[in-house]
Amino acid sequence: MGMEYDDAAAERLEAVYLGPDVVSQRDNTLQRISVQEGERVLDIGSGPGFLAAQIADQSGPDGEVVGIDISEQMVDRATQRSEHSWLSYRCADATELPFEDSYFDVVVSTQVAEYVPDIAKFCSEVFRVLKPGGRALILATDWEGVCWHSEYPGRMDKVLKAFAPHCADSKLPRTLGARLRNAGLIVNEVSYFSIINTDRYDGCYGEMVVPFIVAYVNGQKTVPDDELQAWAEEQASLNARGDHFFSTGRFSFSVRKPSET
Repeated sequence: MGMEYDDAAAERLEAVYLGPDVVSQRDNTLQRISVQEGERVLDIGSGPGFLAAQIADQSGPDGEVVGIDISEQMVDRATQRSEHSWLSYRCADATELPFEDSYFDVVVSTQVAEYVPDIAKFCSEVFRVLKPGGRALILATDWEGVCWHSEYPGRMDKVLKAFAPHCADSKLPRTLGARLRNAGLIVNEVSYFSIINTDRYDGCYGEMVVPFIVAYVNGQKTVPDDELQAWAEEQASLNARGDHFFSTGRFSFSVRKPSET
């Protein structure tokens, strides 16, 4: 079941999660969900487990934190590094959550919803497992909103269009608020976390995302290999001249489930 990674791909993904841009994003997410001691929290699409581990620090041993991911390998890697008895991981689908109704105080999901083909079911599952009055934060990227400098804009557009199908909905944030409301959730706030790289410093997102794009597009055979390689090499060349610019951002939808009346 689900998506799997070889060791090299898993390590690349973990390196991205440990890069300074995503660490800052994670800190922003933790601040926004503001987990309290003793709360039950679900992380949908927990990946390497870095966010869930920090949530467990906040909930303490009186709480419960569960991370689910569709990749068994990611679940295994996250479980192996877990240091908290009240933190667990399991393999599960975001549209079929293996939990009873109204179980969690908090649900968080970062950069996962855009990869779920049935987003309506995803939203309804978030609603179902939240306690009345519970809160959630759903973070998604608009991949068609990436701003990326190239001296060959036609080639850049070609590569980014070839990469767009890597997720189910590359511009999900534009409709996510309505979908969450349709599921019965109240959207309290929509915020934007920007990532701007004017140089390719070590571990920056604009550098770390390139191998993922190359691997995906190469696998699809939609861009010739030499053209794809030239696209990747141009970014290093631009950086060497001080002309690099990359920008993207994440939309965070802060929602809550209505309290029972």
